[in-house]
Amino acid sequence: MARSRTTAFVCVLFMAPLVALFVSACSGTGRERTLIRSYFLAARLNDRPTLNNIAMVAFPRDEGTVSTFSIDSVQEEQTRPLRLKELNAALMEMQETEDDFTAEMLTYQEENFEAINRVLASERDDDDVASRDVEVQEAWTDWRSRTMEHAKMVSGARVELDTEQNAASLSMFDPNNPLELTEYDGELITKDVSITANFELDGNESERSMVITLQKAVLIGADGTTFEGNWVIAKVS
Repeated sequence: MARSRTTAFVCVLFMAPLVALFVSACSGTGRERTLIRSYFLAARLNDRPTLNNIAMVAFPRDEGTVSTFSIDSVQEEQTRPLRLKELNAALMEMQETEDDFTAEMLTYQEENFEAINRVLASERDDDDVASRDVEVQEAWTDWRSRTMEHAKMVSGARVELDTEQNAASLSMFDPNNPLELTEYDGELITKDVSITANFELDGNESERSMVITLQKAVLIGADGTTFEGNWVIAKVS
């Protein structure tokens, strides 16, 4: 009997903060409250699968855990166009331009193979280039410079597209209906939720104001079909 009471007491101690967190979240609107509550509960339990499904940012565990919170206000939704198709088209165009440039460069290299090798050998040995190879050196220097420029442009376009995809991918994730995001137009919707949270760290409690940024994507197919994503947590500050 004593052992049963001890077990029950331990369970109560463990569950009490979670129950308090659930009850404290009962102010504010339903969708925001449910998502933020799930986020804090998953962070408290270190439930990484749940966090990965609902949040783009990790919760800073070194700051403690949230025991209770209340929603103070929910800002109006802000909407901006998603540039997935546009940025993907720009990347493909830059890659095609780079491929054409590379083909031209290879042709020049094949036509001037021996002279280029002499230039490279002179540069490697820090010697002056023979007068007959000066023109090739200048041309090859220009080819190399433009190679770096093309690579930088393609890399920048790829980063820009990846950033835009990352903004929408978690919200639109559906293992039963995966979408190629770059085939869709759409919009990204965000809203800030201001909360007051009670933190616990090393037995100490503190109160802090926080802003949770929620985000979701809405995609529109070529035939007008709309795909609405889930709200996810994009930022915690």
